[in-house]
Amino acid sequence: MAMTVTINEIARKLNLSVGTVSKALNNYRDVSDTTRARVRAAARELGYSPSASARNLRRRRTERIGVVVTYSINIVNDFLSEFIPGAVAAAEDSGYSLTLFTHAAQDPEQLSKICQTREVDGLLLLWPPDVAATVRLLQAERMPYVIAPRRVSLPDASYVAADHYQGGWLLTRHLLEFGHSRIAFASRPDLFETNQDRLAGYCEALKHAGLSFDPNLVVPIPGNRPDAGEVALNALLEMDGPPTALLCFTDAMAIQVLSLASERQIAIPDQLSVAGHDGILLSGLTVPPLTTVRQPIAQIGRLAIESLLARLEDADHAPHQTMLPVELIARQSTGLCSAQPFQIFRR
Repeated sequence: MAMTVTINEIARKLNLSVGTVSKALNNYRDVSDTTRARVRAAARELGYSPSASARNLRRRRTERIGVVVTYSINIVNDFLSEFIPGAVAAAEDSGYSLTLFTHAAQDPEQLSKICQTREVDGLLLLWPPDVAATVRLLQAERMPYVIAPRRVSLPDASYVAADHYQGGWLLTRHLLEFGHSRIAFASRPDLFETNQDRLAGYCEALKHAGLSFDPNLVVPIPGNRPDAGEVALNALLEMDGPPTALLCFTDAMAIQVLSLASERQIAIPDQLSVAGHDGILLSGLTVPPLTTVRQPIAQIGRLAIESLLARLEDADHAPHQTMLPVELIARQSTGLCSAQPFQIFRR
């Protein structure tokens, strides 16, 4: 096994002090160009490779970024399958790697320990539940951070998110153009600003079409329930004057609705138009293919890392708050409003 070459060997070869060799290798200004060139030539000749751990210790950097995922990986794996490659690419371009932490945002002690041990240089927080308390903790620990993929209502917080207001507007307008006037919205009140923004876009599109907002058509889905689609569909069936279209908060919820509709012989979109949100890859593989709004998920990951790296380089960097546009993807799960859509499947 080849022995690791140290700066001591370079110093002995050139009859220089270890300090001078170290300064030459690290571009200190008080070393002449001639000495610097001699040191680097000797380093190449001897096969010297600087120790990353020693370099990072001097810089007080680990060159690692922590990614804190609040939800179970099984629940958000479709989102992460696009988000992580974008984040990894941006990190690797700057010589950083990612370390995954699960549920740390829900445990202040664990999050505080990560900050105090400085095992990472910064944190990328995905869907932190109590964002105000989390931000206070990170600021107290002087830990650089960025939040994704949600907007937060804190002026000094950095985040990268999709324009969820635009998403609610685009989907609602799409259904209005098909002649739907009773459009249900399956909401997630626990998702704070994201829910508020999508609901606001939904309400604005109705208003623009001259329709009044009916709070009875908003179906709140409690928590991150695995049966969210069934809860939403059952709520529709129990309504007086059921809606002819359903906006689901996520594609996963909408995909579950499509599956249940098939079991219950509900014709999609002839009897009920269904749309999702997020634009995960699976949304194009359903029967029928799902209408959705696509977030630029990989771009969110990339920009979140780039924003965090900027904060690492400049602790006084102003908060970076970015909202990215979304794209309506109209597919076969939405269509023209039927005159009597619920004759078959009302219980």
